[in-house]
Amino acid sequence: MKYIIGSRGSRLALIQTKYVQEKLAKAYPEHTFEIQIIKTKGDKIQNKPLDKIGGKGLFVKEIEEKIISGEIHMGVHSMKDMPPTPAKGLVFTKVWKREDPRDVLILRTAKHLSELREGAVIATGSKRRAFQLLKLRPDLQIINIRGNVDTRLRKMEEQQLDGIVLAAAGLKRLGMEDVITQYLAPEDMISAPAQGALALEVREDQKELQKMLDVFCDEETMNEVCAERNFLEQMGGSCHTPAGARCQKTDQGYELYAMFGNEDGSKQAYTKVYGTCPEILAQTAVKNIKKQLAGIVYLIGAGPGDPGLITVKGKEILKKADCVIYDRLIPQELLDETKEGCEHIYVGKENHHHTMKQEQINELLAQKALQYDIVVRLKGGDPFVFGRGGEEAIYLADHGIYCEVVPGISSCIAAAELAGIPVTHRGISKGFRVVTAHDRRNQLSDFNFASMAKSEETLVFLMGLSKLEEITMNLLKNGMDANTPVAVVSSAASTKQQTCEATLNTIHEKVKQEKLSSPAVIVVGDVVKLQKQIQKPEDTTCHLVTKIGDQPSKLAQILKDHGCKVKELQTGEISYRYDRISKEELAKVTYLIFTSRYGVHGFMKQMKSSNLDLRDLFDKKIVVVGKKTKDVLMQYGIIADLMPEEAGEINLSELMKQEVDAKDVVWYCKGISGGEKLKKALTPICQVTEKVMYENNRKILSEIPEMKDIRSVSFTCASSARRFFDQIGEEKQQWIENIPCISIGEKTTKQLREIGVRHILESKDTTYVSMFYKIKESML
Repeated sequence: MKYIIGSRGSRLALIQTKYVQEKLAKAYPEHTFEIQIIKTKGDKIQNKPLDKIGGKGLFVKEIEEKIISGEIHMGVHSMKDMPPTPAKGLVFTKVWKREDPRDVLILRTAKHLSELREGAVIATGSKRRAFQLLKLRPDLQIINIRGNVDTRLRKMEEQQLDGIVLAAAGLKRLGMEDVITQYLAPEDMISAPAQGALALEVREDQKELQKMLDVFCDEETMNEVCAERNFLEQMGGSCHTPAGARCQKTDQGYELYAMFGNEDGSKQAYTKVYGTCPEILAQTAVKNIKKQLAGIVYLIGAGPGDPGLITVKGKEILKKADCVIYDRLIPQELLDETKEGCEHIYVGKENHHHTMKQEQINELLAQKALQYDIVVRLKGGDPFVFGRGGEEAIYLADHGIYCEVVPGISSCIAAAELAGIPVTHRGISKGFRVVTAHDRRNQLSDFNFASMAKSEETLVFLMGLSKLEEITMNLLKNGMDANTPVAVVSSAASTKQQTCEATLNTIHEKVKQEKLSSPAVIVVGDVVKLQKQIQKPEDTTCHLVTKIGDQPSKLAQILKDHGCKVKELQTGEISYRYDRISKEELAKVTYLIFTSRYGVHGFMKQMKSSNLDLRDLFDKKIVVVGKKTKDVLMQYGIIADLMPEEAGEINLSELMKQEVDAKDVVWYCKGISGGEKLKKALTPICQVTEKVMYENNRKILSEIPEMKDIRSVSFTCASSARRFFDQIGEEKQQWIENIPCISIGEKTTKQLREIGVRHILESKDTTYVSMFYKIKESML
């Protein structure tokens, strides 16, 4: 029979494949073995690092496809280039004796690594090699290099590099052993897992061919490669992460050197373990590495929906997190608390439509713990109350990763309480029983309904809205009184919270009529009757939010999200200037200052009308007054260079005084009024020009609410305060004396004081979230 062997077309790949061809031809003269050259994507792209184009798998995909299709019978690869498992339908045969697995240095003039000049330039295409070289010699300059052996040697001469790093196996197979300057021992340079070994890949159903190839198996190499590749697989290594593993036989068994790091090399770990079993060697090495590398994973309960219900400890940790892996129903406000650059990963589950399976979430937590110092798993309610947090904690512990649980407020008590229902009450309920209403097959859980029906405890069913009819029928069937009070609380702790109260035999129909939706908590028991005594009469007053422009106010939305009644009142409207910007004048500018979102929008409109774009800003330093302006700038793809630690015109002035000098040309992009302090501070020290981008025009108030209906009034600029109090008429003095006014910052506060307002609460910083907390303070 004729067997076709697939190979890449490089000289080294062909030498390796011809070696296999000759061994097979000699052992099986009754068959013929023919080589077919296959060009892979990795061969076609030689000018980019592997991790930028997809990794080592790019050298095998096309060959694997031809094996699967039956066009060729087998593929010959370098085992170190292979993923931990082959493509579906393919298998690796047993490993043959490998060539020298060491890495080597080829130096242009020096004779040893220690003899290289300070700052010498060494080229390699491997992060693993780069980071280990820098561990030995931190002064080295490491640059990237791609191409076959001949190409790399030529580049070394042409670019006058001090040296390159290659694998000894490849050089020996090419007959180029004489170019090696220094062999690197595993204690200095841990080689890639399975380096020097060949991977022979065939279809899973080709049993006869597998037997033919397995004849050449080398048991010692098999054990070594098994330990190395098991280590890589358990660590979840890829071309993006530096990973090394070198196992070698000793008199007592085997020793395994291993290393692993993150993408930028800021975290690296090394270990050396001994043993006789390859699998156990790999497991031990993985545990040792993870103990050194892993950050902390915090399982934090976010509470049942209201961002204010997270614990103080949970919120403080959240602010420090490098990565947050979060569930459905986590409020955006909590994610907004994270620091800049924090990675957010959504893994929510809804009605059995899972973004990720639980097993994948477990793996993700372990993976991110190796990448970051602080990983937060943010879960609704409490992590251990039907939240599968226990499974995550056990998985992390099994993988040597430290995990800390920060408890949260569970909806099993919070939903009832927020509806005015105590789950326990003296003389009515001795305790409460909490269950989840469905099992993993989405069937009603197998409860002891007979015990429940006779219980003197409050019954709380979580995640049970779709099972409500089954729950009530089973309780009635087992003897519970049909008139037992039942409440269903939907979307607890949110603005959408609804409570439906009825009896055991009527609750299902009433919930259908009122169209309650998930998530919902079902409360069964006499404590439900207490709701009428505890629940306060509905508050009909609202918070008045003034705004510029006709767009919905973000502050109003935050208040609504927290269950507050809100009325918006427009006090002004923005009109933008469309003056042309001279490209020649802009070229001279060194700093652009923005103190409002309108300044940013206006500048971008003028840029567009002047036929300019972001390329004309490449050499400018961009300055913003605070985070809100910074966020608006980000919408245009621009990251601010400078921002004062605390927002405000005075702080901005002090920052700019330290930055600019007489040669600097500064454009202050602003509205038609304001900014006098900044201009006054900068005029003596630099060339500052006010560029008017917009006007904030007064708007006649369409409808002034009655004071008795208002709990507070918020102002996001001084002009809104002035216009509001100028137009409220006869009741002005009563508003001034009785209604709390929320101010966004010092200029607005100053205006309110000039008006004579008695109760002013100024936000801690110039953000809507900060204003929201001041509004909450006004409610106390």
